[in-house]
Amino acid sequence: MNGINFYRDIEPLEPDISTIFHPRNFSDIPSDWFVVISDIKNSTAAVQAGKQNDVNLVAAGSLIAALNVAKERDVEIPFFFGGDGSTFLAPESLVQDLLTRLALHNTNSIRNFGLEMHIGSVSIPEVIQSGHFIKIAKVKHGSGFNKAFALGDGLKYAEQVVKSSAVKTNGLPDDPAELNMNGLECRWDKVKPPKAENEIACYLIETIDPTRQLEVYRNVLLKTEEIYGNMDQRHPLSVKRLRLFLGFKKVKMEMLARFGRWKFRYFAVHYLETLFSHVWLIYNWKIRNLRGRQYLTQLVAGADTLTIDGRIITIISGRKEMRMQFLKYLESQEIAGHLIYGHHIDRESLMTCYIENRDAKHIHFVDGSDGGYTEASKELKQKMKAL
Repeated sequence: MNGINFYRDIEPLEPDISTIFHPRNFSDIPSDWFVVISDIKNSTAAVQAGKQNDVNLVAAGSLIAALNVAKERDVEIPFFFGGDGSTFLAPESLVQDLLTRLALHNTNSIRNFGLEMHIGSVSIPEVIQSGHFIKIAKVKHGSGFNKAFALGDGLKYAEQVVKSSAVKTNGLPDDPAELNMNGLECRWDKVKPPKAENEIACYLIETIDPTRQLEVYRNVLLKTEEIYGNMDQRHPLSVKRLRLFLGFKKVKMEMLARFGRWKFRYFAVHYLETLFSHVWLIYNWKIRNLRGRQYLTQLVAGADTLTIDGRIITIISGRKEMRMQFLKYLESQEIAGHLIYGHHIDRESLMTCYIENRDAKHIHFVDGSDGGYTEASKELKQKMKAL
């Protein structure tokens, strides 16, 4: 099974946990496809140094750089956001372009944010020949994008290979337009939980035996719904809590991530746009058939709060007693040898946005404001070492 349109041709599933996790819904990856990895080096230290916003921006920026390559070539590719990096699956014909764009983004990130990434690719045959596997499903998402769910330990293996053999990149080209970060926006303030009594919790959950992921992850997500409620009930964002950041910093970060340098016209126009958007959202004006409140509702629906890339990576909102009940369940499953997990509690969420079409197609990459996914990963890695 080969072909550039392999992923596009998969029928997207309804986002129903009780039915998604069935073997018939997951497909093998074609032999002429690759896993492409971008992962921020020393992200834990960066978060501890207070650079959570930069980590989120650079990680989401690598996704945006890759998605723009796929858009230019009219190819749909699976993608996964992990807080401090991103992963893609792509046909061989796109791989070199993806690596080139990611290298440009990496060089720009080093210069402007002091963050360097591991970047590289691993072929599907290499993954399989090394004793690992990847199966993928496609799930409908409220953002106009489809979400990929991946089972197996193949993506984890590819990340380990890339981290151990990453290649240094060359300098930024003279023409910053080659970065092509069109659609990147990061103008939202940190977002408090929907309810005052709630907290933000980030979880990373991984099976001990990759062949049991279907069963274990289905049970974990059903337990999540039992304790925290459905996706809407446990969502970390809400319309009433979303606020644009009205200082200069966010537009400056966006500008540097997109162009690698100061562009005064861009900065001035988009800062004024932010001020205007603030008024648009407050008064719920209708512009081009879209009201402010309607856009906020779409934004919440389009937030990326659940990733399955061989692990469960999720950010949710709920009360402390819900967390204690869920942790009790996870601990029982960990003692039984079914899984290991890491978690982190945050006060707020932060996000970076990819706006391909403001009316219908936009996705928002969410993390905890205190480095939620990175800190949860730290706990998970410590447990992995103990194993």
